[in-house]
Parts: sequence; C-alpha cells; structure tokens
Amino acid sequence: MTRFFFIAVILLLPFPRAHAQTQEDAAVPPPVVLELFTSQSCGFCPPADALIGQMAQQQSIIALSCHVDYFSVSQNSLGKSFCTRRQIGYNRIIGTGPRYTPQLIVNGHLDMIGYQTGKVSAAILKARGEKVLPVSVQDNGEGQYSFALPAKDIKNEDVRLWMAIYDAPKTLSLTEGSNFGKKLTYYNVVSDIKDLGAWDGRALTQSLQAKLTDQNAGLVVIAQNVKTGNIIAAGDFKR
Repeated sequence: MTRFFFIAVILLLPFPRAHAQTQEDAAVPPPVVLELFTSQSCGFCPPADALIGQMAQQQSIIALSCHVDYFSVSQNSLGKSFCTRRQIGYNRIIGTGPRYTPQLIVNGHLDMIGYQTGKVSAAILKARGEKVLPVSVQDNGEGQYSFALPAKDIKNEDVRLWMAIYDAPKTLSLTEGSNFGKKLTYYNVVSDIKDLGAWDGRALTQSLQAKLTDQNAGLVVIAQNVKTGNIIAAGDFKR
C-alpha cells in the first residue's frame, strides 16, 4: 500500500519543464548573408534567381538579389550601377577574376556559381560556423527605423555599416536578351544601398531613415570588413 501511494504521488507531480525551456530557449542560427549578382539578360541566371527565392525562406538567411547593369536591358531593367560596383569590389578583394553572372557571394567572402545548389548549401553550413552577430532592426513609424549592434572586438579592423532596401517578388515577361519570351520571378531585388558610416565595435543603437514604398519588402543592415569583405553582423526588417 505504501509503495502504491508513493508511485501515485510521483505520477501526479508536474513534469519537469526542461524540455519546454529547451525549445523556447533554443538558439536561433546566426545570420548568413547571400548576395546574388544576376541579370535579366543572363541565360544562365534563372535557376540562380529561383534558388535565391528558396533560400530566402530559410531561417536566418538574408538573401539579396543585386542586378548588374553591364548587360543591355532596355525595358523594365532591374540593373543598378551600385550592384556592378559592389561586384567589382568583391572580385578585387576575393580575387575571383573577371566578373560573371550568376555570381553568389556568401557572408562577403565565399564565392560560387549561383545555381550550384550543393555548393550553396555547403557554403551556408560553413557560414553558420562564422557566427555573424545578429542586428536587431526596429520600425519606429513614419519612415524612421533603428538598429542595435552588440559589442564585438574587431581588432582595429576597418568595418563599415550599410543598409540595403529590397523589393517584394516581381514577375516580369522578358522581351529581349537570352531569356526572351520567358516569364520570370525575381526575389529580394536590391533597389537602394546606403553607407551608414564606420563602426568601431562598440555596442551601438542608431536611428536611420528609409522610405519604403509599396514595392519594397524590407531592409537589411550589415557590418562588413572593408579589406576582407567578411560580414561581421547582419539583420533585417521584413514588412
């Protein structure tokens, strides 16, 4: 009888919350930044454009599609000169040789062809281990935003902050170039980039102004080593 009573009491006791706490406190994967350099006129780019849309759905993946302007597109061009300059900068820093599309840069320093799914997945796994710091981005209303960076010892490295505004998915019927006659969807197309200044590694909370239109889907804030290209911290705000 005593043994039965003891077992009954044990069964009536509340279960430990360790499992629930583990789920609630599970670490969010560190952010990984994907920058796809692409073009509407690039015949090899549609698979990469589709892949960047898929990757953008993964947790803690910040996926940007930057359309270069050195391909001739006269109608509904998404090309931006700042995308071409950014790609040239990466090629100089990383030493990847002549520019090409679709080029994918992961965390600012890993380079690969943008449609090679296996290599992209492997690069993301490797980039997770770099433990890029998360940046918290808040909407304060009326075009005012703020972001917060935790402190990090950057050892006097030259690190700058920049913001990118990206668009909602857009589907276009192409009337020229290698993709003539195709109807393609483009994801997270960067429509604007702004330099937010240098960062010395100290904890920082800063306000910024960004006028998001109905076509924009969100904005990204990134801290990046100027000399190596490595992304130190990143975060985004999604509308």
